[in-house]
Amino acid sequence: MYQKTVLPHGIRVVTEALPHFHSVSLGIWLNTGSRDETAGENGMAHFLEHMAFKGTGRRSASELACQIDQLGGTANAFTTQENTCFHGKVLAAELPRLFDLLSDILLNPVYDTAELEKERQVILQEIDELEDTPDEYVHVLFNRHFYGDSAFGRPIMGSADTVCNFTRLLLLDYRQSHYHPQDIVIAAAGRLEHEALVNLAAAAFGDFHNCRCSRPRQKVATYPGAHNFLKDLEQVHLVAGGKAPAAGEDSRYMAILLNLILGGNMSSRLFQEIRERQGLCYSIYSFLHCFSDAGLLAISASVSPENFEQLLDTIRREIEALKTTGVSPQELQAAVDYSRASLYLSAEDSDNRMMRLARNELSFGHYLSYEEIIDHLASVTPHQIIEKAQDWLDLGSWQIVCLGPLKASTISIG
Repeated sequence: MYQKTVLPHGIRVVTEALPHFHSVSLGIWLNTGSRDETAGENGMAHFLEHMAFKGTGRRSASELACQIDQLGGTANAFTTQENTCFHGKVLAAELPRLFDLLSDILLNPVYDTAELEKERQVILQEIDELEDTPDEYVHVLFNRHFYGDSAFGRPIMGSADTVCNFTRLLLLDYRQSHYHPQDIVIAAAGRLEHEALVNLAAAAFGDFHNCRCSRPRQKVATYPGAHNFLKDLEQVHLVAGGKAPAAGEDSRYMAILLNLILGGNMSSRLFQEIRERQGLCYSIYSFLHCFSDAGLLAISASVSPENFEQLLDTIRREIEALKTTGVSPQELQAAVDYSRASLYLSAEDSDNRMMRLARNELSFGHYLSYEEIIDHLASVTPHQIIEKAQDWLDLGSWQIVCLGPLKASTISIG
């Protein structure tokens, strides 16, 4: 059962009680991420997430680690372009202890200077590791060029230059500017009592106030183009994509199904043609990201240099065929069936349910049931798919980025 309570200072508590579960998943979400940073602050939201585990006024870093392990579950955090989340999963009886730990690291970090210097080195290593992972790093390069010189296009972890300049005072100032009660969602799913969690939240966050106003978010802009980054690798890694609907747009249901038909699973057109029939590459897929005010529909692949041109030609041909001939009712129904099964299978995990609760609250301000989502997907028609494909699969407005041993002077997806 879904329940929601808004505390007096604006913090939202949303829960889904699942009495048949033995576990409970908890997340404390902040509506702030890398897109809220200036150029000089790039990576600061991620740095704050790391520093939260490095000691509070009540617990040292080692005590935090020990107490997290003693819970027998998990506790971690992540930063995205739009959110920061501190989360964990434990047996239901341990929820009060988990909440105490997560609220403590969020509300009472000390940002010890010695710990700050150690964590700076950890993050610099994390940045280096990403750059040594080409199938992930190509996405960083794609964002940089598709979204241009903007917060949305900069890497979530920041750069070596920005991370090396962060100080304790800068971290505190950023925190004061971006951590606001009205932008916090506390979400939990599993075996729990809603009012018990509300009481925990009211007690822990009752004195948390912030009178400093947030900076308005910069509007997302996108740019077409083609960029090739030469690197001594065995394969060429590529990402190509364009605009898609935002999280709150009704057309996102059409985008979900279009993505599945294009390259979102093993029976998709790109996977079947490029991997199964032609054997051009091992990795080929499409993906959809829906943000609060923007979206991305893109294709990612890794291919040997000698197969690169054939790969691009096949992608173009499949996209044009989809735009020209559309999709059959049977193909569309298969995508709906896949979505329905994936949705219900994910519902058996309390982490997935907790994340759905939070994202629904942050994106829409209310709960969306599984049945409501499935009804929306089932109502999409083949005509709607082909109509939207003309816009979302307009290759002239796409960006393509390649990373690897490709010596061609020009590349183009359009």
